Amino acid sequence: MRNDLDLHIHTARVGCANETMAVPALLERCEQLGYTHIAITDHLNGPQHLEAQKLIREDLRGYDGPLAVTWGVECTVADPAEGTLTVTEELVEEFSYDFVIGGPHGRYGEEDPDAIIATQHRLLLATVRNPIINAVVHPWWFSRVEWERGTMNWFEDMSRIPGWHVEELAAACVETGTAVEMNASAIIHHARFTQRMLDDYREYIVALYERGVNFTVCSDAHDIENLVRAKDAAKFLADAGVPDERIVVPEPTEL
Repeated sequence: MRNDLDLHIHTARVGCANETMAVPALLERCEQLGYTHIAITDHLNGPQHLEAQKLIREDLRGYDGPLAVTWGVECTVADPAEGTLTVTEELVEEFSYDFVIGGPHGRYGEEDPDAIIATQHRLLLATVRNPIINAVVHPWWFSRVEWERGTMNWFEDMSRIPGWHVEELAAACVETGTAVEMNASAIIHHARFTQRMLDDYREYIVALYERGVNFTVCSDAHDIENLVRAKDAAKFLADAGVPDERIVVPEPTEL
């Protein structure tokens, strides 16, 4: 079981993670947890994050500890109609990212459950087929705000998601070599996901695995105490029968 990886970590620089996630502190904590390889993948959702991305890279420069570190970035959907992302090939080249993760982060104005599902599926496919993407993030995550608004109260399990959606996503991932992320914070520790939902999500992972999909392991930590959650993601995959050889480990970056 690859419980020595965390391939989706945020920092205090962008602002979605708290002050405990200063780069030196999170690197030290990952060492303490026995991780061997991590990826720093903070948000780049628009021009407001460009300076923070430069500062994160400077924070990483010269690290010579035991961790293999991959320099990465997380993007989201920029235009839901077109399925474009907030990170482009030009930005990947400019910032020399070695690992790009991304996917939809909302319902994009849809209200009807079936319309929400259809939009999510379309945007997941668009993300997977984008040539810059190495892994699609937390499929079927929705924020706490959506439950507070009452938008997602119907989403108690995954029974409304058609089987052919899984087949299409798996086929696209296999064709493009894109991994599916197993995200501990967004899925396993989601405040609104019941055990029934998690049981269904495990079957979802099994179905993707049986169709040839590879996976990544991550905490998606926004607080230093949550870095340990990547080990929960590793166990979730192991319990679903995913072997170590189907876990993606990117090349480390020369810092």
